[in-house]
Amino acid sequence: ETKIKNLPLVCISVGVGAKTAKGFFAVGNVSVGVIAIGLIAAGGFALGLVSLGLIALGCIAAGFLSTAGISVGIISIGGIAIGVFSLGGIALGVASVGGLAIGSQVSFGGLSIAPVAMGIITKADVSLSFIDLTETLNVQKEQFTALIYEKYPDIWKPFVDWVTMLL
Repeated sequence: ETKIKNLPLVCISVGVGAKTAKGFFAVGNVSVGVIAIGLIAAGGFALGLVSLGLIALGCIAAGFLSTAGISVGIISIGGIAIGVFSLGGIALGVASVGGLAIGSQVSFGGLSIAPVAMGIITKADVSLSFIDLTETLNVQKEQFTALIYEKYPDIWKPFVDWVTMLL
């Protein structure tokens, strides 16, 4: 019965069929709320099989920060990650890190494709390749950072930090 601007504080609606829960805290088959938990969830924080939210977690998720098997967002983490900053088995974005990393500016990964790339196999304008991570990464982190700034002198520093964070 408690409401925040005509929005129930808590709404729980589960069962057979398309039960929709709408509230500040929403739990249901389909849930919409500031905090939403359900099979399909949408809200500020969304947790569900399919999630859409500012922070979204699920099997398939989209949001500012998303983590999922298939993830789309500004910061995206998942098996397949698509975003500005992407981290995953298959990572696609501006700055990508992953097994297969494809970046529009920089990437780091097993197979790394970008104008500036670092990885075991690279396809890039400028790149650093390595086979044994333990021997080369300490030296190559500085070289890779220098290559990025050489190719993109005005690049936003968080892109460089994101791609080099795992080195």
